Formats: sequence, C-alpha cells, structure tokens
Amino acid sequence: MLGGEGEVQEQVLTAGAPYLLLDRAIVQTLLGTGLRHTEIAGLGLAQLEPRTPVSLACLARRSTSGVRGKGRTSRSVFLGRDARTALADYLEAERDGDATDDSTALFLAACSIAARRPDGRLSPRSINTIVGQIGAICDLQVAGADRQLGTLRPHDLRHTFAYLLSQASGHNRAELERRLGHSSDRYLKLYTNPPDDIAAAYVEDL
Repeated sequence: MLGGEGEVQEQVLTAGAPYLLLDRAIVQTLLGTGLRHTEIAGLGLAQLEPRTPVSLACLARRSTSGVRGKGRTSRSVFLGRDARTALADYLEAERDGDATDDSTALFLAACSIAARRPDGRLSPRSINTIVGQIGAICDLQVAGADRQLGTLRPHDLRHTFAYLLSQASGHNRAELERRLGHSSDRYLKLYTNPPDDIAAAYVEDL
C-alpha cells in the first residue's frame, strides 16, 4: 500500500482527471476487489451478476463469479458501492460503443484502437498502462513530493484493498484468503503490512 491509510484511494479517485468511464471502472474494480491485473483482463461480462446498469448500481451484495486466479483456482468476489456505480456507468454509456458480436469481455479497448484484439478484450499489459497513466495524472495534480504516487501499478491497488479489508474484517484470515485468492502466510503478511506512517502512529501516544 502506498502512502497513508486511504491515500491511494483519495488521490486516484478524487483528482480531477479526465478519465474515460472504462478507466474509472477498472480502477474502482481493482480497489474494490483486490483482483490481479490478469484477473481483471480475464473477466467476462457474463460473470457480472447482475449485469444491467440499473440493477448493478442499486443492489448491494453484487458479485463477479468464477474469477480465475493462480493455480487454476476459482472464486467469487463482492463488488462494493463505488465499484458497482463505476461499472454501471461504464456499461450504460461506454461499453456498447466498443463492443462487437464477438465481445465477451467485461472491459473492452476502444474500437478506434487499430491494434486491439478482434474481440476487443484488454490485455493485462493494457491494464498496467491505464493504471500507470492515472497515477501520473494524479501526481500532476497534488502538491508535495510526499504525496506523489510515483509509478502506480495494479498490484499497488491490490495491496491497498488487502490492507483496508484486513482493517475492516478485524484481520480475519479466512476472509483475506477468500477475497485475495491467497493462502500463504507470507503473502497475507505482505499485503496487510501497514506503511511506516501508519505504523508510527500506533506508538505515537503510548
């Protein structure tokens, strides 16, 4: 996780950047689910439950099913309010314009991109590029080097999700395993290790 508690969320989601709805939906889904960039690229529209914009935005406990992770694992992940809203906006106003009869992916590259895949599916590298560009835009809009995100990667958003989930769940190991698709103590500790400014605050008034 970069910066202080919620710092990545605050900077990425409140900066006045000219995001495409696609970009916003990808970032919100990464922050709201902790999925890997390969898992985001692999999501199909049919995995979204429900997939109509109105139902998705209004109903709690919406999820994506059958997310394929490492080691041929499969899991369902819940979508929080912000992720649902961003996805609903993207589905309602942008995705159809980039879709073809062969487009089964949830996230599609713009149809104006000559080098895009025939079915429009984004590659994991494209996800990296989108997140990196958003990080760069945010850095242009914040004052002070200590608030710079630097090279922002999808895995940074996964770390942020893991840390915040750990806090919200009372460090529930089973929940962390289930949502992150990890059972290794080494990785769970890595994802939930607080940054120095938060760790320092723990002992400030002891």
